[in-house]
Amino acid sequence: MTGTEDIRTDEELVELALAGRGDSFALLYERYYSRAYRLAYAMTGQREAAEDLAQEMFIRAWQKISQFRGESSFSTWFYRLAVNCSLNYRKRGRRRQFEDSDQIESIPQTGAVRQVEAKILQRQIQAEVHRALLSLKPRLRVIVVLKDIEGLSYAEIAERVNCSAGTIASRLNRARKLLAQKLQHLKGNF
Repeated sequence: MTGTEDIRTDEELVELALAGRGDSFALLYERYYSRAYRLAYAMTGQREAAEDLAQEMFIRAWQKISQFRGESSFSTWFYRLAVNCSLNYRKRGRRRQFEDSDQIESIPQTGAVRQVEAKILQRQIQAEVHRALLSLKPRLRVIVVLKDIEGLSYAEIAERVNCSAGTIASRLNRARKLLAQKLQHLKGNF
């Protein structure tokens, strides 16, 4: 792949991929893998399952790339496909139930915590937050992930999950209230 592909827009890379340049799709993969993985991890709660689901998202994207019409940005199209893939993954029964706290992996650390007690407490809190997130219905969970983890606007989320911005705001409010109730016992530990 030449250096010019890495400065091309997503839409240009799609055109090249459709013209038989698989290396162009590989660049899209590089651009979107971390986002796909974060969404998959938030939906599954396990690293291995998240890796499998993220790979499945890209396989589906490759299979359906000819259906990309440019009516929205590639990122919107890809997120819509990734969200649907995540919801279908759960429906197919691949998602394990995480009743036992030992089964939930902690969210990867973003910085080193100097004191051992603080590190243990942080991991416990992360596991509790992640457990609470996993307990939400998938349609609520995906909105929390897209808004609070990915930082998308209401309009961007609405476009990706194919509903109105008002519906997104309502669902996000409901999800946040549910999370607050489930995490009330952690108050004062932060």
